[in-house]
Amino acid sequence: MDLAFYYFLILGFFIGIISGFFGIGGGIILTPLLLILGYAPSVAIATSLMLTLGSTVSGTISHLRLKNVVWRDSLVVGGVGIIGSTIATPLVLRLEEVNGAHLVISIVYIGLLLYFANKFLRPKATTGEQTGWKNRYLALAFTGLFAGFISSLLGVSGGFIITPLLVGIVGYELKRAVGTSIASALLIVLSGLVNYTVASTNIDILVGIMLIVGALLGAPIGAKQLTHFESPFVKKYLGIFYLTVAVSVLLEIIGWNVASLSVLVALSLIFLLTLLIYSRRRTNG
Repeated sequence: MDLAFYYFLILGFFIGIISGFFGIGGGIILTPLLLILGYAPSVAIATSLMLTLGSTVSGTISHLRLKNVVWRDSLVVGGVGIIGSTIATPLVLRLEEVNGAHLVISIVYIGLLLYFANKFLRPKATTGEQTGWKNRYLALAFTGLFAGFISSLLGVSGGFIITPLLVGIVGYELKRAVGTSIASALLIVLSGLVNYTVASTNIDILVGIMLIVGALLGAPIGAKQLTHFESPFVKKYLGIFYLTVAVSVLLEIIGWNVASLSVLVALSLIFLLTLLIYSRRRTNG
């Protein structure tokens, strides 16, 4: 086996730690990183979907055991999400033909990352009221269509979109929203991966497997470290994380690839050092 494949095992391991700590899909980290490293957009997306498929399978099994999945709703969201995914895939491939996919994907990434960074970093006033849509199934269908489109456009699970929408416009409590979101994302990610495979995207299966194995090894470590931190700190750190990744993607767009990669490496090292320091303090204290 080529030594380069072991690098992807290590990369998957570190992505797994970050994903396990923050509870986010690895695709939101992996896709921009692969673009920075020079991968074609369709290959970067398909590879990220492979990594995400592994995490959504394990996540779905876990939440099934906890009885957090509302199957009827997850089938609606996931089923309509397949339509959104099917719309996005040929769009990405068409943009790739005219050399526009990289730019479009990067701009959408920056927009979403800045939006969520703002949500985590800026305090918001809470009224204690939730305004759900009157038509429940219309809300579920909208959630699935939007998440499916974003999933295959960016190579992410879509869960970071599904969960807040289930809470905000469907009226879910958070625990059930997370479980149902992951089960829905499983259908969406699987359909996206199939769509890119059928379109003859040059996916390196071995790279995907190494990333999945690494992520499965790293995720429990990140999840365990989460117990050492208070929720407000985690939310603020996640906001900083999203903001830094957005800056990295912006630097890559303007052609500063070395600076872009350096920002991601520095962010990862600081994050891992923070976990190590706090973990030792907790152990010694």
